[in-house]
Amino acid sequence: MVKIPAERLKKISIAIFKGAGCPDNNAERVSELLVLANLRGHDSHGVVRIPTYIGQILVGQMKPRAEIEIVNENNVMAVLNGNLGIGQVIATRGMEIAIEKAKKSGVGMVSIYNCNHIGRMADYAIMALEHDMIGFVTANVGPTTMVAPYGGAKGALGTNPLCYAIPTGNDEPIILDIATSVCAAGKVRVAHARGEQVPEGWLIDNEGLPTTDPSVIYD
Repeated sequence: MVKIPAERLKKISIAIFKGAGCPDNNAERVSELLVLANLRGHDSHGVVRIPTYIGQILVGQMKPRAEIEIVNENNVMAVLNGNLGIGQVIATRGMEIAIEKAKKSGVGMVSIYNCNHIGRMADYAIMALEHDMIGFVTANVGPTTMVAPYGGAKGALGTNPLCYAIPTGNDEPIILDIATSVCAAGKVRVAHARGEQVPEGWLIDNEGLPTTDPSVIYD
């Protein structure tokens, strides 16, 4: 296993994203959160995502210079068009707006569309804790149907994760960040990259049979 100091890894990531056309602030934000995911022990949402993100930029699925638009808003809510920008940048802005509205009205709700993968959702829910607020984040996964209903043999759902962060005064906050499937797809991706098997009960193959081989998600 190759070990790279976090600061060096962040600099490498920033250089890669800037080379792909990202403005400095966007490259820094996405790199910060990818490396932070590795530091938190969630390699599935860390720098392993860089090749995918860069591939999406190269084919136009992710637009590194996209402007985030507020298409509708009132005192407590806003709807954002991410214009297919970098997910971490869009989600950060969405939570900033939600917090601004909650400070004035007691609650802030933001819905985002045309957004790419946002990484680890706890990064955004935790932003609310800094203002002594509860943060709640949900996400869908577009047209992906990788999750079979319980007892099913065929994918019909997405992993559709959710996260909340709740302040508790002087104690540690309560933070939950989960996929609504048995496991996050990124955990399977990491196992595949490492040449490892996954635990029984995580996967079925394209014939609906149980398997521990992570390569089935690519078949």
